[in-house]
Amino acid sequence: MIEIPISGALHGLLGHKFGSSDLVIVYSARLDEAGTDGRSPYTVLAGAVATAGQWDKLEERWDALLMRSKVDAFHYKEFNEPAPPFDRWSGFKRKRFIDSQEKAIEKNTLFRVSIGVENAVHKSIKERMRGIKGFRADSDYALCLRYLMFHTSDQLARIDPDYRLTILVEDGPWAAGAADTYQRVAAMTGKWKPAKHAHRLAGFATAPKGERRSLEAADYIAGTEPDRMLSGRRAGQAGVSRLSCLLTGPLLERWYEGMIKEKEARRAYNASMKRPASEALA
Repeated sequence: MIEIPISGALHGLLGHKFGSSDLVIVYSARLDEAGTDGRSPYTVLAGAVATAGQWDKLEERWDALLMRSKVDAFHYKEFNEPAPPFDRWSGFKRKRFIDSQEKAIEKNTLFRVSIGVENAVHKSIKERMRGIKGFRADSDYALCLRYLMFHTSDQLARIDPDYRLTILVEDGPWAAGAADTYQRVAAMTGKWKPAKHAHRLAGFATAPKGERRSLEAADYIAGTEPDRMLSGRRAGQAGVSRLSCLLTGPLLERWYEGMIKEKEARRAYNASMKRPASEALA
């Protein structure tokens, strides 16, 4: 049974007390099937966005569902294979369980989000752009996280102009890289993506495996949303329950080219600030 509300837990992790306008994105990458193990052609990050109070309610509802079902913890891979205890469940029981998960997420989050990239396409673009001044390639994972933060922030700006976004991920082999990517984005300035929303990022935290039921919900989303994302369904407008985006070749090229232009503009501005005033105005 989870006793500490997620809002209180995040306060302890981040030293930040959450207000009504603070939003928390909790996402989980299923590393065994998200492409980071080299066996899948895609890398996918997925999760959901909600207020801290909504996450509290989702955790309570998720925990109650597991207790009723006599399940200690939920992992989508074990459910999908299936592995114990799910291998003994009937089709009807599995459907009821999924329906309850769906209702818990639908009623206690603002929207779901999934971002994916075809690894071979990303690799090809990086090879073609290597050597270009200002180009810095991301890993497939880091690229998805960067775009996830931008894509999510872009949607939140339509919902609440005063939002703040905090990201929580599960401890694991990719958590350190996620933290580094977050810090790089949060330190950016500029008008282009992902710097456009950097000032809205309020913090990054990790939680031990099995500590947060909301991360189990994120794991469920990471397991079920890729099919929708790969079907080509794109992000909607304010009020949508899902944001789903596959980073195609043309989109990736525009993304990297835009970041290079942003760096060049920043470099030119910094250089002009260092020149004498009369020379800068000439």
